[in-house]
Amino acid sequence: MDLLLLIALLLYLAGAFEAIIIFATKQTGLSRALFWTTAAGFALHSASIVLGWSQLGHFPIVNPKEVSSFIAWAIVAYYLLISWRFHARALAAFILPVVFLFTLIGIILPEVDGPLPIGLEGAISATALTRVIFPVHVTLLIFSYAAFTVTFLSGIMYLAQERELKTKSFGPAFYRLPALNTCDELGYRSLTIGFVLLTLGMATGILWNHQRDGRYWHNDPKEVLALITWLVYLFIMHYRLTAGWRGRRVAWLAIAAFVIVLVTWVGARYLPGYHVFG
Repeated sequence: MDLLLLIALLLYLAGAFEAIIIFATKQTGLSRALFWTTAAGFALHSASIVLGWSQLGHFPIVNPKEVSSFIAWAIVAYYLLISWRFHARALAAFILPVVFLFTLIGIILPEVDGPLPIGLEGAISATALTRVIFPVHVTLLIFSYAAFTVTFLSGIMYLAQERELKTKSFGPAFYRLPALNTCDELGYRSLTIGFVLLTLGMATGILWNHQRDGRYWHNDPKEVLALITWLVYLFIMHYRLTAGWRGRRVAWLAIAAFVIVLVTWVGARYLPGYHVFG
C-alpha cells in the first residue's frame, strides 16, 4: 500500500469533517485549518503520483486503480485553484467527501499485474512525442471532469438555495449555501473551463491516435462516449450563450448532463472493445 496516498486519504477525511463542521455550525475559524489540511493532502497525493510514475516507468493512469486516484487528485487541485476566486465555503462540504471516496477506491482496488492495456504497450515505447501527448491528453480529460463535477455540485447548491427562497422556509442551509448569483457564476465558469479542457483533451487524443498507429479515429466505445459527452456540454454552452439560459434551467441541465456522463462511462466498461485509455 502506498503510504503517501494513505496519509493523503486521512487528510482528505479530516478535511471533509472540517468542511462539514463549518457548513453545519458556520465556524469560519476552521477555514484556515481546512485549507492547510486539504493542501497537505494534495501535496502528499502529488508526491505519490510522481513516485508511482517513476517506479512504474509510465504515466500511472492506465487502470481503474490509478484512474480513481488521479480523478481525486484532479478534483482537489481544481477545488484549490477556484477556492481563492469564489468564496463558497459550502462547496468543500460537498466536494471533499467525493475526493475521499475516489482516493479510497484508488487504495482498496487490487494492484493490476500483467501487460498494459491494449494500445498502450506501443505508446509507452513509441516516440518521445507520443509519450508526451498521452499524459497531456489524459490530464486534460480528467481535469475537464473535475470542472464538470464542480458544475454539477454548483447546480445542486443553486436548486437547494432557490427552493429555500421560493418556499420562504429559511432553514439552516439558506444561511450556509452561497448566494444564487455565486452558484450560477461558479457553475458557468466551471462549465466553460471543463468544456475547453474536454475539447483540448479530445484533440490531443486524436493526435495521439494518429502518432500511435496512423489512425485518427477508431470508433471504439471510449471515443464515441467522449464525443457524446462533448456534444451534451456543447448543447448547454450553446444555449447559455445564444439564448441566455442561466439559473435554474442550466442547473438542471448540468446535473442531467453529469448523470448521463457517469452512466454512459460506467456502462461503457462492459461493452466490447473498451479500454481505459487504450
